[in-house]
Amino acid sequence: MKEEIKEKVEEAGKKAIENRRKGFHCSESTFLAINDTLKITDPSMVRIMTGFHGGGGTHLKVSGMNMNEILEGIASGKDLRPSEELEVEQVGHLCGALAAGIICIGLIYGRTSPMDELQCPDELAFELHRRFSEEFGAKECRPLREKWVPLSENHTCEMIYKRGAELAVELILEAHQIVDGCEPYEIAPRP
Repeated sequence: MKEEIKEKVEEAGKKAIENRRKGFHCSESTFLAINDTLKITDPSMVRIMTGFHGGGGTHLKVSGMNMNEILEGIASGKDLRPSEELEVEQVGHLCGALAAGIICIGLIYGRTSPMDELQCPDELAFELHRRFSEEFGAKECRPLREKWVPLSENHTCEMIYKRGAELAVELILEAHQIVDGCEPYEIAPRP
């Protein structure tokens, strides 16, 4: 891996953890880290990622409870109760960190017309799934949390946020070497 790519990969990983510690969840933290590192779009676009945390959304099972506080307890590792004991029910499907990487691939290489080529974005998304699954053994929120949170120092998914951002940035910056038809991504300064 080239030194400048390695630096960007490490930067994205650090930013993902910083975003988590500010209170953002997996999908938001990872999106912001990738976006800030690669200067893809307006940072306020993080809104598109909010519903992806918890594997695709959360339902408050007990009215009157503060969902933000409950979810922060889960995300910060302060609430270690099994999911069936929580006041919320999370969908638990696709990991938000993985979803953020796929969204960023789409923002860079996605189509704006049905006539546009699909190979580049589809192959990159497929490869991100493969690498993520190879590294973590799963792609879904619930099994990832069950396996990795107990192993982490602070009982969070921070290491998944970090590696998710790193894997996506590495893949985007090397896309032109991985998939025929992918143009090299040039990090442009924001206006």
